[in-house]
Amino acid sequence: MENRPIPENTPRTLGLALGAWGAGVALAALDGVFARLAPAADLALAAFACAFALATYALDAQVRAHVHRMPRSLLAAAAIAADIALALALRDANVEAGMAGAAARLPLALIAYFGLPLAVVAHVAAVRAYAAPQLRSGAAKSPGASRAAI
Repeated sequence: MENRPIPENTPRTLGLALGAWGAGVALAALDGVFARLAPAADLALAAFACAFALATYALDAQVRAHVHRMPRSLLAAAAIAADIALALALRDANVEAGMAGAAARLPLALIAYFGLPLAVVAHVAAVRAYAAPQLRSGAAKSPGASRAAI
């Protein structure tokens, strides 16, 4: 039997994985799964989600290439929008219930366990995109356009 490489469809795979992940977080928050966890477990779960998203971006060349095909401005806007959403959700969270109680409810749970990991990757990708030198053609004619002096 011939050993052929398996064709990858990274955008479709990412879309399916992100959709399943977001739906899982939303259903878990609606069912009260996060409310039953200890605050340390909530924090550890959010940290793991961020580490997993960063590791996927750093270790999978196809995912990284797909992210880098996005416009730099879109990456920066996504990162800033996630920061604003997290700040607004934290502001609206009930301070008396504490962060653990607030993180268990749906809007903040979706941001903490889904939006924050994506925002971390968007921040890293945006910084990398803005730090990378951009190729630009010079304003002068190409050196090969004229004959060299002899």
